Amino acid sequence: MSIKQLYGYFFYILYRMWLKIDKAFGATGPFPTKMKALICMFGIEVWLVFAIALYCGYFFNIHPHIAFFSFIGLAPFIVLLIMKWFIFEKADRWKNYVNEFDSWPPKRNRVGTWIVILLILFIILNFIYSLYLNPPPGGLKW
Repeated sequence: MSIKQLYGYFFYILYRMWLKIDKAFGATGPFPTKMKALICMFGIEVWLVFAIALYCGYFFNIHPHIAFFSFIGLAPFIVLLIMKWFIFEKADRWKNYVNEFDSWPPKRNRVGTWIVILLILFIILNFIYSLYLNPPPGGLKW
């Protein structure tokens, strides 16, 4: 399985999760299910980017002051958004991923689902741990 296919499967799992939630609650909001899945993917990736930045600050003792609304501050997020557009939105490619992974056997989908869930938990816990190692200047305010 290629990296692009793994990334597509990550989207597929989030898409299926939101589809079940939408059907259970009868949601008819302004955001379609694919947008909810893409927003969740983006949020998880943002946590990963911040965790990597915090680890770099901790291990390499690099603490540059980068304004968030500068090109350098926004560049990783712009790259993520452009990448999402090319992989999923352009020519509705997300439908191909959904159709491809729907045809997989249930056992293979179940194993893939657990891998994605563990990956998401790993990223979230990794972000929390990176905040613990390298807290913001004012400290953590929970």
